[in-house]
Amino acid sequence: MKALIFNPFSGAAGDMILGCALDLGADRNAIKEMIEISVPVSVDVKEVLKKGIRALDVRIKVPDKEPARTYSELVDIIKGAKLPTKVEESALDIFLKMAEAEATVHGQHDLENIHFHEVGQNDALADVIGSSAAIHALNCDSVYCMPINVGSGTIECAHGTLPVPAPATLELLKRGKLCFRGGAENKELLTPTGAAILAHFARSMETFPQGRAISTGYGAGDFELAGPNVLQGVLCELDSCLISDIIEVLETNVYDVSGEVLGNLF
Repeated sequence: MKALIFNPFSGAAGDMILGCALDLGADRNAIKEMIEISVPVSVDVKEVLKKGIRALDVRIKVPDKEPARTYSELVDIIKGAKLPTKVEESALDIFLKMAEAEATVHGQHDLENIHFHEVGQNDALADVIGSSAAIHALNCDSVYCMPINVGSGTIECAHGTLPVPAPATLELLKRGKLCFRGGAENKELLTPTGAAILAHFARSMETFPQGRAISTGYGAGDFELAGPNVLQGVLCELDSCLISDIIEVLETNVYDVSGEVLGNLF
């Protein structure tokens, strides 16, 4: 079984996930072209060194500052982009997850009019569309995520000073059942976009399973930290004996019940 495993030991953001997937082998030119046709941005991909580790740094260049968009406006943009079906479905679900998280945090019930600030900009759209396209292009049977380093401290955003992880990010971690931990760095290492992409694609995994690495990749982050601010990704051929199963058991005591009744139950 071919699996993609993300190891966010230094956090995750949309551009880091995109860079990591491209470094693992997704077609850079095809993904770049898809993003630039869908969103009015330019995409620059280059190799950088982060504390001695070579990584792909993806820069989304936005010509003008855009106003905050509503969830319904983002849906219209994605549906109008004529993306491949799997990419469109993933992008729509990722923004739905972000809209539901924002609605929960702000106590709102009307998703259509949820306003996105930072995550509603063209660079976030590019990150989501590009990451979705790149991950699907890797043709994996499954995607896993190791515990995520979310950072610590506080951040300044449109709603003022918020704790790390931000409330919407924490809601996405909860809904995605993703394992996470705090870090010594006084930074926001996991962004809402990064959390939403991982919540859509990945299942949580505590440690690397037994298998053989096919390729490795690194997506560069923006920070200069004590360690490398990169997202590590590994394409693995997993040993079948260690593939996890989900087993559901329905259990009851049967007393003085005829076969006819049991047959009807089944």
